Amino acid sequence: MTAFHPVLPATACPMELGKHIADNNQAYLDFPRAEGDARAVLGAKLAKSHWRARVLERLLNAAEQESARGRLDPIQLVSNLAALNLYLDNRQRQRLAAVLQDRSLLGAVFANQGLRLPDAPEHHLLAGPDMDLKIKVNRASAWPFSKWQQIDGFAEYAFEGNRVRYRGLELQPGDILLANVNLDGNSVYTSLSEPKGYCPHAAVFAVLSADGKRFPAVVETYEKGLRAVPLNVFLNARYVAYAEVYRHRDILPEHGDEVSAAAHDAIAQARGYNFYTCDPDPLYVSCTSLAQVVYQRIGLPPIPALSRIGHPGIRDNLARLGYHEYEPFFAPVDFLLNPDFSCVGWVDNNQFPRLLARELVEVGFRRLFERGRLDTSRMPLMHHINHWGIGHMRRRSGLGRIISRIMGFDHLSLPRGPDPMLAIIAPVEADLGRAVRRLLPNVQRYLDGRETFALDAMLGESAIQDAIDRMVRLRWL
Repeated sequence: MTAFHPVLPATACPMELGKHIADNNQAYLDFPRAEGDARAVLGAKLAKSHWRARVLERLLNAAEQESARGRLDPIQLVSNLAALNLYLDNRQRQRLAAVLQDRSLLGAVFANQGLRLPDAPEHHLLAGPDMDLKIKVNRASAWPFSKWQQIDGFAEYAFEGNRVRYRGLELQPGDILLANVNLDGNSVYTSLSEPKGYCPHAAVFAVLSADGKRFPAVVETYEKGLRAVPLNVFLNARYVAYAEVYRHRDILPEHGDEVSAAAHDAIAQARGYNFYTCDPDPLYVSCTSLAQVVYQRIGLPPIPALSRIGHPGIRDNLARLGYHEYEPFFAPVDFLLNPDFSCVGWVDNNQFPRLLARELVEVGFRRLFERGRLDTSRMPLMHHINHWGIGHMRRRSGLGRIISRIMGFDHLSLPRGPDPMLAIIAPVEADLGRAVRRLLPNVQRYLDGRETFALDAMLGESAIQDAIDRMVRLRWL
C-alpha cells in the first residue's frame, strides 16, 4: 500500500491554503482502509495529525501577517480553520482572537471546537453543552445516564433529523468511534494482536431519550460494564486525544431511534466487562463486542473479527496469565479494515506528541511481550493484592463482600476473564503510563522543527529505539 505523506503548502495565500486543506482531507478519507494494511493506515493517521498541527501554525502566522497589513480575509480564515478541524489550545485561541475582530465569526470557530463564546449565542447549539462532568476514562463515576439526563443542557445540540452536528462532524446513531483516550498505558490489551492495533478503544454513538428530550451520548465499556457518556464529555480534550468516526453502510439516519434504543437496552442488560472479545454473551461485553450486541439487536449480521493473537511469545506469556483465546480476536482495527465501514470524519484534540509517545510505548510493550518470559514470582505487589482480592470477591467470602463494598465490584460485575490477567492490568497500565511520560521529552525533541512526519522513519532511528528500550521496562518480563 502507498504511504500517506501530506505535504505542507508552499504558499500562504488563504484561498490556496483552503484548497490544499480540502484536497488533503479528501485524500485522507479516501486512503484505502478496507482489507488493507493496518500499519499503513496507522502511519497515515499519525502523519495527518502532525500535518494538521503544522498547517494550523501556518494559518495563524499568515493571519497575523495579513492582519498587520490590513488585508486579512476573516471569512476565508474561518473557513480554513473549519476545514482543518483541529482543536486550538489556549494560546492559539488567544492569537486567533487578537486578529479576528468579528465576534460572531470568532464564535463560529469556537463552536466548531465545542466551545461557547458568551457574546455569540447564535452559535451555541453548534457548540453543544458548555459543561463537563467528573467522568474519567475507564473508571467508575457518579454520573450514570439516569443522573446526567436530568441536566437539560446535555440536550442542547444542533440536531438535523436523527443526525447531530458537533465538532465538525455529522454523527448518526450507530456510528463507531475509534478513540485514543487520555489514559496513558491503555493499550495493554490491544497492542498484542495482529494486524497492528489502530487505537485502544471503540465506542458507539447513540441519541438516548428521556422525558421528551434527546441526549447525544457515546456508549462505551468501562471497568464495570457499559455506560453512556455525554457526547461533549467524551470528545473533549481531557477525555480523548484523537478519535475517528466509522459508519456502517447499512445503517441510515432513519434507523436512529432503533439503534439508540438497542444501545440503551444494552446498557441496562450488561453486568460487566469481557476480556473475551468474541464471546456472544450480551451480559459481558468488550469495547468491540458492544457494536455486535447493538447491531444484532437491529437485525444486522455479525461483524467478522479479523484480528488474532499470533506471535508465539505473546501466546506463551498470555497463557501464563490464564488467557487462551487467541484466534479470532475482535480488535478496534477490525472496523476500519471491514469493507462495510467507511471513515466519515475525525476529532483531533491537538495532542500529537503524547499520541505519538503512547504509540512508541505500545511498540516497546509488545516487543517485551514477544521476547520476554513472564515470571509470575516477579509480578508487582499490587498484582498479588489484586489477585487475592478478586478471588475473595468471586467466592463471595465474608472478606470478599467487604472488598466488594469498598471497590464497587461484586461477583457479578467483575470482568469476565482469567483472574491473573485481571489482576495485572492496572499495575501494567500504571507502569506504561510512567513510560509515556518519560519518553515524551524524547518525542518532543524529535518533532521540534520537523515539517513532515513518518512513523516508519522514526522507528528506523536507533536513538528512538534505544529510548524506547530504556523507558519501557517491566521487571517481570
